[in-house]
Amino acid sequence: MQEKEILKLSKDITNYIRDFDRCYDNAETLKDLGKEVDDLREQINRLEKADANDFYLERLKESHDMKAILYNELLKLHDQNIIILWQETSKILKAMNKVSDKDLRDNYPDLDIQIFRELQANIKGRNKSLKPPFKVRLKYKINHLFNWRRCKK
Repeated sequence: MQEKEILKLSKDITNYIRDFDRCYDNAETLKDLGKEVDDLREQINRLEKADANDFYLERLKESHDMKAILYNELLKLHDQNIIILWQETSKILKAMNKVSDKDLRDNYPDLDIQIFRELQANIKGRNKSLKPPFKVRLKYKINHLFNWRRCKK
């Protein structure tokens, strides 16, 4: 493997780590927003049972509906991001599999090969955990193709 390819691989790994961190942060945001939606739903149910002020109840319902819509949209985006991250890890793993220990020793004598292989194993494990079901991947591809054709017109 040439030095140029190894540098590209290094850049891809750096981008992968950044994207994975962002995806994790998005998952935490979704979790918090989902809790807010559930709490609002409980509060609305409690107030409906207590025959509370209709104006206040309507405002809570509007807030709940807006947050629920936001949650659903963010969830769709998160699912797409997971697919993209999975594709990115697959591409990185293919490139990492092309790198031999001899290439690393010859081109990067300071690099600890064992750490490189551990990173490869870690990415491989994440790749398996990120792999979406076939149906989800197919749906993503179809939507992606439709959007591409729509933009092309």
